[in-house]
Amino acid sequence: MQPLWRAGLYGAALAAVWVAVAWFYDTTFHLAPLLVAAVVPLGASLAAEPPPFPRRLAAAAIGAAVALAATAALALGGHLAGPSLLPAGGAPAESVAFSLAGAVIGLLLGASRRRGG
Repeated sequence: MQPLWRAGLYGAALAAVWVAVAWFYDTTFHLAPLLVAAVVPLGASLAAEPPPFPRRLAAAAIGAAVALAATAALALGGHLAGPSLLPAGGAPAESVAFSLAGAVIGLLLGASRRRGG
């Protein structure tokens, strides 16, 4: 249980940095939600004892939830505006898509790391 808790803390800390920086600067941080969502399942998978798949899946869900909570905070505060890398939708839609993609990428990279090493 401790690796999952610690990985969630890493994700929350990274999300707090993203929110704090985005709150004070008018810059769009396109990859921040992807990194926040991916760090939790990756952190859980890097534990000394390999976690079972349901725990890695829970870590991916926690990572996505943390990134989506940061997205909501920035969008509600009016600090998630700017261009989008996606062809449709604005910065909030991009942030949601990148949050979900980051959780999936973190889950897959964590699973492949455990199989290979």
